[in-house]
Amino acid sequence: MVTYNTSQTEGGCEIGLVSRRTGTTAAVILIVTFLFVALAGASFLNVYLNILEFGDLFILPFYFSIIGGSILSFIALFRLDFSSRKSVTIWALRTLLVMLRGGFSPRILDFERFRLSLQTFTAWQVTKLLLGIFLFSNSIFGMSFLASLNGWDSGLNALPNILSLPFTPLSPGDTSGADAVLKAAPALILLLPPIFSALGVRLLLLVGLTNIVKVFTKALVSFGETGTITVKVSTLEFLASLGLAWTGFNLFFSTYIDYNTKVLIIACFVAAAILALYGYFDLRGVRFLNSIYLRAGLLVILALATASAVTVQNTIADAQKLEYKGPYVTQEIYVNRYLADLNIKVLQYNFSKMEVKASDVSSLLKSNKEILSRTRLWDWDAAFAKLRPEIGLIPYIDFEDSDILRFNGSLYWSASMKPVLPPTVTQADLWYNEHLVYTHIPQGFLMLDAHQGEVVDSSRFFSERRIYYGEGGPRSLFSATWAAVVEGKLTPDEIGGTVYSGKGGVKISPPLSWMYDVTFFLSYPDRTITLLRYRDVHERIQLLFPYFSYVFGQEYVDMFPVTDGVKTYWMMPLIVSLPTDKTPWSRGNNLVRFMGVALVDVYDGSVTLISVGKDFFTELFKRVYSEYVSTEIPRWLANQIRYPAELFKYQVQQFSRYHVQDPATFIQGRMFYEIPKGTDVYYVIARLPNLNDIEFIGILSLELQGARGLNLAGYAVVRNDYPHTGEMYFYKVPLESPTKLLGPSAALQALQRDPDFRTLSTLLASPRIGETIFYEVGDHPIYIIPVYTAREGEGVVTQIGTIAVVGAAFTGQYFVGLGNTVEKAFENYLLKVAGESAPPPTPVLTRQERVKKLKTLIAELGVDAEEAEKINANIVYKHSSLNYTTEQDFEKVKQMFQMLVESWKSYNAIMVHWVSGDSLYLGAIYQQAGVTVLRYVEVVVKG
Repeated sequence: MVTYNTSQTEGGCEIGLVSRRTGTTAAVILIVTFLFVALAGASFLNVYLNILEFGDLFILPFYFSIIGGSILSFIALFRLDFSSRKSVTIWALRTLLVMLRGGFSPRILDFERFRLSLQTFTAWQVTKLLLGIFLFSNSIFGMSFLASLNGWDSGLNALPNILSLPFTPLSPGDTSGADAVLKAAPALILLLPPIFSALGVRLLLLVGLTNIVKVFTKALVSFGETGTITVKVSTLEFLASLGLAWTGFNLFFSTYIDYNTKVLIIACFVAAAILALYGYFDLRGVRFLNSIYLRAGLLVILALATASAVTVQNTIADAQKLEYKGPYVTQEIYVNRYLADLNIKVLQYNFSKMEVKASDVSSLLKSNKEILSRTRLWDWDAAFAKLRPEIGLIPYIDFEDSDILRFNGSLYWSASMKPVLPPTVTQADLWYNEHLVYTHIPQGFLMLDAHQGEVVDSSRFFSERRIYYGEGGPRSLFSATWAAVVEGKLTPDEIGGTVYSGKGGVKISPPLSWMYDVTFFLSYPDRTITLLRYRDVHERIQLLFPYFSYVFGQEYVDMFPVTDGVKTYWMMPLIVSLPTDKTPWSRGNNLVRFMGVALVDVYDGSVTLISVGKDFFTELFKRVYSEYVSTEIPRWLANQIRYPAELFKYQVQQFSRYHVQDPATFIQGRMFYEIPKGTDVYYVIARLPNLNDIEFIGILSLELQGARGLNLAGYAVVRNDYPHTGEMYFYKVPLESPTKLLGPSAALQALQRDPDFRTLSTLLASPRIGETIFYEVGDHPIYIIPVYTAREGEGVVTQIGTIAVVGAAFTGQYFVGLGNTVEKAFENYLLKVAGESAPPPTPVLTRQERVKKLKTLIAELGVDAEEAEKINANIVYKHSSLNYTTEQDFEKVKQMFQMLVESWKSYNAIMVHWVSGDSLYLGAIYQQAGVTVLRYVEVVVKG
């Protein structure tokens, strides 16, 4: 009985253990299933909401990706051999399962005997096809393929001409090879690369891997059954032959073709033929060249012959570069000028006579007042230092980007802002604040006059400043999360007490709202919700139009605000940048084009597309998106549109090399340019030498590459105002010109060596030299260089200490003019050119004299003339900090004092002043809610 009872107990334990294991397994399966369904459901819901919000604009790229992925997946992964019905994947899984169960036998490894049923084989091919759609998804290929079926000229009919290029003799000046490439460019760039990639995958997996597995598993089975290894060498030889043939075929579409390409192609195909012959002999059992040494020797002889031919041709080409390499260099230049769209008109830069009479200075100043009054004197660092205090202590706003804009012929810095979560928000309040409160930026932009340095009211230009769709970036709620508006809610949640009333976003009602976020089920189970998603404009446009480049040179493509007078939009440049891996003579340089712009409404997120391009990709895009693309630039946008700086800089970089169209000069590398270090694209208002009107242009200087001097080879400009948007000029300085054009580094050196500037800089408080920007003022090439009197981060409001005008035309003597205004600096520059002694910079008062002058001003404003020795206050506020170095600074200090004194009088405050260190302070003391408050302003009088 004991034994029986014990057995019964043990059995009961076993049953309980199995039961618990079964329950645990079921729970795990249930949890995994729930998570999978939840994730899949969330993805499907997001896709559904995208379709609701964006309609065809979301469906089209998705559709093109499926079409492109389906075609490429079929090419790469779909097996057509329904007779043998092999699958390496299923064979490997079956073999692994059998081995894990302990049923291994050598025959299990025999892949050659392995065959799937017709149903399983068909199902597996369909499964691979579906999976491959996502792996090979390519919206541009799908769009191009469908458009070519509907009559778009894809250049496929020109592809046969590409196959003859390596064998076509080219003469000097002959561009027939490049012409053939350009005719086939759409196919070479859009269609061939993905097809070649898919074919490569097919050859690697379905042909190469399959047959290698077949050979080596057969060898293992043979060893297991007979003790000898039998390798089917013919299969390996056929595979090597196929690989060499594929390599030779790809050489027809290499990124560079020269005199050696045909040798390499022939060598590849001859080697492929030899290996195929070896395979045939071995397969048929023909005993010919049966020695491995003879076979390997023949291939080695072919390799040595190929290397010898290449070496001999290279040796001859070293002595006859122009004859051998010149024709191919001509094709490279021609193709790359097309790829970079280098329609840059080269004009010779003509130096005017440097003679100026002192009597003409006044008239020159008057005739150039329009340009001088619009020069860009404030760089972004200085502008940011002035704009930063405008945010004040608002914890939910931060700066994100800066842009140079023009309105009514004047330049302005615009600082766009982003909503951020205040650090004081607790975890418990996180959801509420992220989604319902900090939904937008109430005031949108801060603006500063780029000439005068004064903060201007952005409402003068932008009527709509509430930004619900804006720039992302670190901490930005635009990119970090979505916003929601609960309809029918009586108390507004959004900052400022506003309620969103735009047409943007997507409305969802229960139960969709519950599925989107469970909080809606718990808190608003019966309310309709307006969801604002994809509020980061870069993310929004990339979702709808993935064909364009939104990151260029490792930086996000710059977008900026424009307005039609009522609505405000983000203008996003649509830049095409396509790889050219299968384009002969491309050197791998991308094809780039400016297709147009996308205007994104800052309030409702709606998108308007405007096309300005005339290339094959633009025509393709317009054909597919004909219902959404406009080719008309609105009148209000004509003077706000701007050519992308990123694209202009890239094109100038390509121009630096491919402006040389003479193959001999190109081979010698004597005339290549480079962008001077530290120089960027500057957008300014100026007058081009060959045009009469003042306009908004982008300018970028170029130096001769490798030159020891710091002189310019010329400068490139791009026009922005429509209909001239994108027109480019390069003003080339003749090498033989006795007058040189100073580069920015040389101009900066000339300024720093100027004795007047060296004297003045010792008196300026923390001087910082600003941007060195080239201008044509009248007939005078000059650099205008502002010098600021406070460094960023010192807590002092940045001001201009002086402005320098440095003559860019150099004949052995530098001319530098200094002044408190650009007009005065230009006048002093002209006087020096005329041989007159320009008046020295405005004398700077000593520190004691400036303090005395400030005290006099304080007395005139009715403040007690005696200094306060001790002040006791409960709360102290610092209003601002100013520099006082020049008379221009004094006027600004005077205006600030007058404004503050009037303001403080309303508090019935006691006004006091005191001096400490290098600063004078003016303050007001008053009672507020029983607390003593001190507010003051600091004036730095250092130096």
